[in-house]
Amino acid sequence: MKVAIIGAGPRGLWAAEALMERARQRGAAIELTVFNERPLSEASAPGAFGVSVPQEWILNAPKTIVRTQLGALDPQSELAGDFPSRRHVGEHLVASWRALEQHLPPRCSVAHRMKRVDMVEPTAGGVKVSGEHFDEVLLATGHAHDWPGSLAHEDLGDLKVVAPPYPATNLDVVSTNDIAVVRGAALTFIDVVKYANAKAFYPVTRSGRFMEVKAYLPSDAERQARPVIQAASQAILECEHLDHLVEILTACATEILRIVEGDGGEVEVRDVFLGKDFTGDPVAELRASLEAALGERPWTPALAAQVAFRETYDALIERSSFGGQETLGGKDFHDFTRTMERVAFGPPAESASALLDLIGQDRVRTDLIGRGEEDLRTLAQEVDATVVIDAVLAPPGVIDGTLVGNLVAAGIGIRDGDTGALEVERDGTLVGQMHIAATGRMNEGRILGHDTLKRTQHDVVDRWADRVSASAMDTPDRVHGLPPLEPTHVAWSDSLLADSDACHRLLDEYGSPVNVLHPGPMQANIDELVKAGRDCGVETKVFYARKANKALVFADTARDTGNGVDVASENELRQVLAHNVPGDRIILSAAIKPDCLLQLAIDNGVVISADNRAEYDRIDALAAASGLTARVAPRLAPDPDTMPPTRFGERLGDWAWHLREPSSSVRIVGVHAHLHGYAAADRSAALRECLQLIDVLTAAGHTPEFIDIGGGVPMRYLAHEEQWRNYQQAIAAQRAGYAEPFTWKSDPLTNTYPYWQEPTRGTWLKEVLANGVAQGLRERGLRLHLEPGRSLLDGCGVILARVAFVKTRSDGLPLVGLEMNRTQCRTTSDDYLTDPKLVKRTPDGEPLEAFLVGAYCIEDEIILRRKIRFPRGVAAGDIVAIPNAAGYFMHILESASHQIPLAKNVVWPAGELDAIDRG
Repeated sequence: MKVAIIGAGPRGLWAAEALMERARQRGAAIELTVFNERPLSEASAPGAFGVSVPQEWILNAPKTIVRTQLGALDPQSELAGDFPSRRHVGEHLVASWRALEQHLPPRCSVAHRMKRVDMVEPTAGGVKVSGEHFDEVLLATGHAHDWPGSLAHEDLGDLKVVAPPYPATNLDVVSTNDIAVVRGAALTFIDVVKYANAKAFYPVTRSGRFMEVKAYLPSDAERQARPVIQAASQAILECEHLDHLVEILTACATEILRIVEGDGGEVEVRDVFLGKDFTGDPVAELRASLEAALGERPWTPALAAQVAFRETYDALIERSSFGGQETLGGKDFHDFTRTMERVAFGPPAESASALLDLIGQDRVRTDLIGRGEEDLRTLAQEVDATVVIDAVLAPPGVIDGTLVGNLVAAGIGIRDGDTGALEVERDGTLVGQMHIAATGRMNEGRILGHDTLKRTQHDVVDRWADRVSASAMDTPDRVHGLPPLEPTHVAWSDSLLADSDACHRLLDEYGSPVNVLHPGPMQANIDELVKAGRDCGVETKVFYARKANKALVFADTARDTGNGVDVASENELRQVLAHNVPGDRIILSAAIKPDCLLQLAIDNGVVISADNRAEYDRIDALAAASGLTARVAPRLAPDPDTMPPTRFGERLGDWAWHLREPSSSVRIVGVHAHLHGYAAADRSAALRECLQLIDVLTAAGHTPEFIDIGGGVPMRYLAHEEQWRNYQQAIAAQRAGYAEPFTWKSDPLTNTYPYWQEPTRGTWLKEVLANGVAQGLRERGLRLHLEPGRSLLDGCGVILARVAFVKTRSDGLPLVGLEMNRTQCRTTSDDYLTDPKLVKRTPDGEPLEAFLVGAYCIEDEIILRRKIRFPRGVAAGDIVAIPNAAGYFMHILESASHQIPLAKNVVWPAGELDAIDRG
């Protein structure tokens, strides 16, 4: 998908990061082009952020709000003060763009194009930008640099005009001999007087006032005020009209004033919200505001109103945006918010202090401050001004002559009649359009407080990124983990999961979860290995590692194919003997073998893998006492200089010495090895060392018949290799701290099975037997024995679990509760990394990304540790299926804590309990 973002400022960066992060988590392919008329180092509106911004121009909000995908602006507090230079913010934004380019998801790209865009044109299925087709376009153009109301378009005679004052070089025409009249006395005015060199500045405004200084509650007062603010926020969400809103805010601010000062003045506070609190002395008000903010005098009602409004602002945004302002009075509400901008969003104390210093030096004069309605030329003549500086920026909303204005003029966009804002849906899509969206200052009015660096107050960008990334997915309707890891398809389980009634009946009859087992694929998996060995001229026998799944249907399948079973406990051995598996087709490989287990094996002619010399001697003694001959395969620990050390077995030289003379009670029937991992080369090396031991044993008079190299036969869980590579890249980015976490509590998942690997099973075995290994076995007349578990059960089982609830954690994190516990799909590895499937039993709902949680009463009771995306929603009564889980995941760590019954194991398609559950 081709996407264009027009504008590379803070909001364009936010949109690009959000889009690429979702592409990473959803496996979407996106080719992003970012249009901006200035270099990336000056990508924001001139004067906002960039390397050329004067150091003294500071951010008008705490640095804590500046957070990008790269991280916080100043995590180590290297920047002095809470309000850093906007230049530092710009440097962080540029670094964030660079980091985005360095951490691009697979199949994604970002290109920057330095080009002004004045028009975009909707086309069939997309948008044309400068003659190039895009599937989606987002406008993030920020502040208009020029606008019809700018003084640049006024005839002011011989007066020098600076309009706009940004970039700062525009102010270089102002000399120390100039006297300047400045339209505006707000934040831009403070930038002007901090930088320009005029002899005197005369601000001119309609209100005749400066802005209130930013104030923050002391920590003790903040703790006391928190429930008051929370209650006010909730009341704002439910308020019915503007008068009601003012009442709520007045009560909140009055209580804040009481908390801070021990007394509250409701009348004075209400006057602040109504804009009736002006004393007539703007300088005295500014000084009082600064001293109160610094704790040098009692708090004023204005500061209490400021905190009440600012701290409940998120609730007011939710209540008033997207048409909510109409029920709050429309234009009256708009006027109210304009009044409160002066109160709530003023300069930090540092800037206010600098302004008062200039006033004290008579460089800032207030003689004209309240005469904003009068002719500027006349006012300039009164004070002998030589320059007029425009410190009033373009208003929010649709500005004629801009890209957004051109879209409205062409009928592509719609301007709201009351607020002048561009009409957009909740995901930023222009009303009446499908592929053009906008976010930022042009939406202000339609969306309250939309022009901000703070990313937590609005979700327009996130909704847009959700929509665009979802449409860029290969299979947008498929349930998947983040990022997608689609499992291989198995015909019988695909058919079952397509039959929701059949799944529902299984859960009704056997409870949730239920392990549905099908031995059909096991036969093919066994045949593949046997055939691969035969193709190499080696007789190959497969011994199913029963510890991989306790169900007896799989032991029966191994028996019926003429192969055998590997057991690791007395119960496992007794059960397979009861199922008529001959002793000579059983190998006992248990790590710990009590005498009773050894005796059972000896009595039934079971081959015993002797782990160590002491165990061999115990076997010898037990067999001699019974008058029987034990069938033994000594377990060889391969040379640790050639492969990782192992706890299993003993070294070749130790066995050679210990078995130098045959015993009348023990017959050495083969050599056994147990290796970690799946590398074919390691198996080949182990086989060569086993051949050496075979030769030593044969020379000593033993008659070995086989070499058993244990399990570790690789299989493949995933349908697409590319998705496995994408996952590896995504989890690496998360571990590095860049990617948005998609695992539970940012779990790094450092220990997981290689869910995609090459080669597997038969092809892998041929590699093991290559380079003379097969020849060595043939020359000695030896069979090859294998003990696979997982790879034999590939495609043989699916877990069905009923959805019990959909809710959120206390912090809002979505959770889907399943009627199962985490041990019922878990091995010793960190997680099961194939995507689950959803068997829908309820109507479709809104898309949801959530974690699957289980029945045990602990906080970390997580079924799968990746977040799961449900494109069609999920609800109680639906069924979550975990595919291809027969190998180890069903039983190896299974528990019945809380006395919750273990999952029943049902053989499909008969729909009957496995013998393990019929006892």
